[in-house]
Amino acid sequence: MVIVRLASNPVAGNAASDPTSLPAYRAVAEHLMASDKSPLTGREWTVVSIAGAGVVDHSPATLQFLPGGRLAGNASCNRIIGSFRLAGTQLSLQPAGTTMMACPEALMNQERKLLGLLPRVESYRIDNTGALILRATDGSTIVARR
Repeated sequence: MVIVRLASNPVAGNAASDPTSLPAYRAVAEHLMASDKSPLTGREWTVVSIAGAGVVDHSPATLQFLPGGRLAGNASCNRIIGSFRLAGTQLSLQPAGTTMMACPEALMNQERKLLGLLPRVESYRIDNTGALILRATDGSTIVARR
């Protein structure tokens, strides 16, 4: 595992103050995609965007890619289990089930949106900021961070 710590320049209006513009972030992402045989597995990914919309503040929406093609996480209210298949950057997710708890309406709506999009995921990439981008067949995305 490669860990890089970068200092940012806090001066407003300076391109160097935007950490996503730093070449080192891109280099780390490219290194992970090129040399890490399983960049998805390991720590849980926290979902930050579903189909272009942010998530409910402090939402517990997460995905975790486990050895053996197992998928786990939290769909926003309920725990999710399933499986995944990976071939290069091609990715398919098969959610198998969730727990059945009721939550506030906003979380339930977010959960339905996430669960509806997961089976349509066809590929993934890790962008130059280290974010996981899951892309569905219709171009919709799920963005997650560690």
